[in-house]
Amino acid sequence: MNEELHQIIKEIKTQLRLSMNGIVSTHQRRQGLDYKINFGVEIPRLKEIAARYTKDETLAEHLWTENIRESKLLAIYLYPQEKFSTETADRWLAECRFTETADHLCRLLLIHLPEAPSFALRQIESEDVMRKYCGYSILSNLFRSNCPITEIEESGYLMAIKTTFADSSLSNTVKNAAAISLIKYAESSECRCEKAKALFSVNAGEENTEILSLLENI
Repeated sequence: MNEELHQIIKEIKTQLRLSMNGIVSTHQRRQGLDYKINFGVEIPRLKEIAARYTKDETLAEHLWTENIRESKLLAIYLYPQEKFSTETADRWLAECRFTETADHLCRLLLIHLPEAPSFALRQIESEDVMRKYCGYSILSNLFRSNCPITEIEESGYLMAIKTTFADSSLSNTVKNAAAISLIKYAESSECRCEKAKALFSVNAGEENTEILSLLENI
């Protein structure tokens, strides 16, 4: 690490300490966010800190390596979207432990990958819970912004949704992410909504009834 980078990181950590919120930190730790260090800095303040620095992948990578909640989030804010590769995405996802970090990672970086829909579908097929969660979160953001996906990707997504709802071993965290993505998918166009209804109306079991109930409310 060169001296300039060292000074920037030192400066950032000083700002984090000065912005520490003990009440938020204690609450988050009780909720399971067991980082080595959690300053409890709230998101608007973190964005203010990030805005003071030029986005830089080397700086972001160093911040990401820290087992500090705020460093992980700042790393996401400070990584240039156009330089964030699939290889980096895979590595960061493997090190992503909490949904708070995952949500920011999906919304700010992963949806900008050149092949974001296919990348998301690969994560859904993984056995790793966090990867599944991120896969659905990426797609939620893509559907919200009306990002185009191919017919093959669309078909793969709908079948994955059906499999997810049928799997009783999956956590509610994953199923909730899947449900949100389905709502965003159906809300993006009437055609998509009708397509989803048609798929889940066939041989409707208990899990399909749950999905249809979601779709009927759109």
